[in-house]
Amino acid sequence: MLLGMNIELLQALKIAGQEADDVVATLAKQILDRRKKVVIASPDKDFKQLISEDVQLVQPVPELDRWSFYTLKHYIAQYNCDPESDLSLRCMFGDVVDGIPGIQNLVPGFGRKTALKLIRKHGSLENLLNEASVRTVGREYAQEALTKYAFELRRNYQVLALRRDVDVQIQEEWLSERDATNDSIAIEKLRKLVKAC
Repeated sequence: MLLGMNIELLQALKIAGQEADDVVATLAKQILDRRKKVVIASPDKDFKQLISEDVQLVQPVPELDRWSFYTLKHYIAQYNCDPESDLSLRCMFGDVVDGIPGIQNLVPGFGRKTALKLIRKHGSLENLLNEASVRTVGREYAQEALTKYAFELRRNYQVLALRRDVDVQIQEEWLSERDATNDSIAIEKLRKLVKAC
């Protein structure tokens, strides 16, 4: 995994037994705890769950042969929900790339519209599952799906949610101020560095 906002000091970091995306999520949290903003350059869609007002992604746009910034505004426009809701939805509908099975094929009528409505009402998958275990939260088929497959949904969340507690500490020399006036130059430098690795 490549790390660093300071392109001249780009570091290679490997933590034994840890997923690279969990290491990045942990370091991003540490930077946010310092009241700084974070930019993550990666094609990995899992990082979209970190997007906020203070976290942006720089992702490749293959059809344009360039990288581009991806912000909370872009995310909401694309998915019509916030990143936490989308993570909950991915738990329900699975993720083919990550090998996570969804429940939508097991429960007729349980689609994105129903799931999104329930997630928005309850705030998170965990809140929804907790409510469904003690009272009716939706139509019969949705209620049955949430109670019958609660274990699988929670397991999906454990697999898909990025951890932010890896035993690693951000080093001050890895950080630098972002010159927003030269985004295209910084992105091009990063793209060339990544290609060279």
